[in-house]
Amino acid sequence: MDKAVPTGAALLLDFIMSIEAPRGFDTIYGNNQGKLPKPLTSMTLGDVINAQKSWTRRFKSSACGGFQFMRDTLIDLSKELHLSGSLLFDAELQTALGYHLLKRRGYTAFMAGKMSRTEFGKRLAQEWASFPVLVATQGAKRKVRRGESYYQGDALNSSLVSAARVEAKLDEVKATGKAAAPVQVPEDRSIDEPASARTDSVTVEVVQRKLYDLGYTEVGSRDPKTGSFDGKLGKMTRTAILAFRNENGLPAGDAIDDALLAAIDTAMPRALARNNTPAEEVRQTVPEVRSNWMMKIGAIIAAIPAAIGGFFDGVIGNLGVARATIDQVKGYAADVPGWVWLGAIVLIAGGVYLVARNGEQKGVQAYQEGARR
Repeated sequence: MDKAVPTGAALLLDFIMSIEAPRGFDTIYGNNQGKLPKPLTSMTLGDVINAQKSWTRRFKSSACGGFQFMRDTLIDLSKELHLSGSLLFDAELQTALGYHLLKRRGYTAFMAGKMSRTEFGKRLAQEWASFPVLVATQGAKRKVRRGESYYQGDALNSSLVSAARVEAKLDEVKATGKAAAPVQVPEDRSIDEPASARTDSVTVEVVQRKLYDLGYTEVGSRDPKTGSFDGKLGKMTRTAILAFRNENGLPAGDAIDDALLAAIDTAMPRALARNNTPAEEVRQTVPEVRSNWMMKIGAIIAAIPAAIGGFFDGVIGNLGVARATIDQVKGYAADVPGWVWLGAIVLIAGGVYLVARNGEQKGVQAYQEGARR
């Protein structure tokens, strides 16, 4: 990641922030920054990404900071730029990340005359929902007119600045040329120097999510409501990484390095050998499957005598020929004390309960460790 922000880019970023977050780098979507325990710029990058999990529910969006970074955007930037989750999410880091988003959207090509103002304006509108498209085009939800947000129609976003004002600013930015003195981002941040192996929670969570999507389900606990992972490089996640490296021709090991991050983006979904495993073998491997099977057998064992008895008593019992036999069987059963019958029922019910509880505990443990989908 570049540590120097050119004058033209700095000018454009200032303009973007004046529209997206006029109250500054601590802004939370909907100006909800006052509801946080501490200012956004006092939090680390990892803290921000973790906190954003709940902001969509609380504030209707996870957008935050001077450039209203969405959670998915920050996760992608962290992965692409190998950012440590311990970096302070202050004005300097936000500015550097904002500049990288500009480059993603074509800033360099625009400044070099290889991209039109209209096209660059559209790409800015795709990144920042409060910016308008400069000509009529197909938006994310519907056809949008000049001056409307690219996301017009989603009941959340709308343009907050005129197309003419954006065009004027882009012309001003373009006029700064390439020779303007850059604005320096402090060198001691080391935000573009990848480590040989990364264990910060942000990177680990990205890897867990990618591995899970590829079929490596043993990667750590996954929240069923949000789909997020714990970001911890535990035993199960290391096992998944080891398996992925082995199956994709990478050097053996369980480290998260550049080779793994590159391979994980292009890998094909895992072809699991267990897809056609016979049910008998699955019962020996998966605790909850075996528990369910045992309960099924128990139900059959309990149901057969009851069914036979009901049949004889309800059907054959009504036939005069068999009445004497049925009465004799009933007499034998009546000789058995009631507590014996109740004890038998308790034993059966207790056994079914213990088996079911054991299966439930094993299933929960497996789920928490990522061994089950």
